[in-house]
Amino acid sequence: MKQIVSYGAGTNSTAMVIDLVNRGEQIDAIVFSDTGGERPETYRHLADFNEWLMARGYPAIETVKGYAKVGDDVIVETLEEECLLRNQLPGIIYGFGSCSDKWKKRPFKRWLKEKGWQDVTQFIGFDAGEPYRAERGDMFDEGYKKRYWLIERGLFRKDCIAIIEAAGIKPPGKSACFFCPSSKKHEILELAKNNPALMRRALAMERTADLTSIKGLGRSWSWKELVEYDSAQNDLFECFVGIPCDCWDGA
Repeated sequence: MKQIVSYGAGTNSTAMVIDLVNRGEQIDAIVFSDTGGERPETYRHLADFNEWLMARGYPAIETVKGYAKVGDDVIVETLEEECLLRNQLPGIIYGFGSCSDKWKKRPFKRWLKEKGWQDVTQFIGFDAGEPYRAERGDMFDEGYKKRYWLIERGLFRKDCIAIIEAAGIKPPGKSACFFCPSSKKHEILELAKNNPALMRRALAMERTADLTSIKGLGRSWSWKELVEYDSAQNDLFECFVGIPCDCWDGA
């Protein structure tokens, strides 16, 4: 049986891989689905973690990518491009679940089909504080077995952080698109401060979208307003309410 890790490049999935390695468990592939819009620190982490893995005789992370057809003959390879060409925002904004099906789940399934592997176990990094996510994942029969390693081991978020620290690996940070509507207020403002070029791209997406009843990347408010009000030290966004994250982690 092939054992495959669905790797999100965040804290939980990184701790899961480290724990599997520490315990000498079999890993046949570690697969990361790239939307093309991950934060720079995520891409740096992938390179660093690859070195750690290969030094221990484990496979390097395999990056897979999705695509979307826009119109009759235009194919784009990133979620950002699709949103810009369609004049829309990521799907979670409109209540369609998340963007994960097209840009995370389908690329993984295509990769698996190309591999031709039939007897497969997929390792998914939900921690022991997220049993509801495992229950939801088990509602869908994907044609392969799923294992929630961190839940099996009783490892919570705090345990995941400790595992990463003990391995001497720099914490990966949050894995998410830089324009993710589920971003928290402080994450949006940090992006504006630390990476204004990416913020300009996020605001371009927001500006060109046909918003109708949607106000912007915050659904009922725009990132542009948030950044401008913060610059003016205005407390209008003091009662900030974010959009729950529904990103796919393999289930």
